[in-house]
Amino acid sequence: MIKDKTPYHILVIEDNPGDIILIQDFLEEWILNPTIIRAHNYNEARILFEQEDFVCHCILLDLTLPDKSGEALIIDILSNNIKVPIIVLTGFDSFPFALKSLSLGISDYLLKEDLSAISLYKSIVYNIEKKKTLISLQESEDRYSKLFHISPLPMWLFDMDSLRFLDVNQAAMDNYGYDFDEFMSMTLKDLRPEAELEYLEELIAKIKESKSKNFNGILTHKKRAMN
Repeated sequence: MIKDKTPYHILVIEDNPGDIILIQDFLEEWILNPTIIRAHNYNEARILFEQEDFVCHCILLDLTLPDKSGEALIIDILSNNIKVPIIVLTGFDSFPFALKSLSLGISDYLLKEDLSAISLYKSIVYNIEKKKTLISLQESEDRYSKLFHISPLPMWLFDMDSLRFLDVNQAAMDNYGYDFDEFMSMTLKDLRPEAELEYLEELIAKIKESKSKNFNGILTHKKRAMN
């Protein structure tokens, strides 16, 4: 068997010496030289998170530690702005709690009694790649959001069915004379003269049917009436 040569740094937060040895054996079965960092309780892990030079690609977390456990432990771990996958390794077999853990931000939930070297390795590799993808998407969305809000051109997002505004930038508020809360209570129809509403509805219908969703044309815009 050819072992994975990737230089993984894996933090194991576990207080049971027997489980630590088992996890290490499982990791070394599929990974050539894993760097295994140990924390026996939440406080030791928190101290590691605070170190600027701390390197970790994945966290294996036991849910029952001497100083914290269960949902409170998960919430506190995540509060440290963790940007790597957290895989729970537990003996607590509860499907509802597993779903709850995943909804909180845990990457995977594995039962110790069902754990094997290959299942642990696959979970680590899969969730590291998934986390990278999610972070990349989030960074892309953040860049788009910044460009959207600082653009000197009026821009907005709206729901194609209700035509309600979902977001607007500062240039739109300055140009049309409405503040953000007012925009959020309006629809695209409020920026069109009465005579063009039927045309607007026809245009939206065509855009929804189109594969490209693009439109080029000239429309009349209506700003806030000035007293």
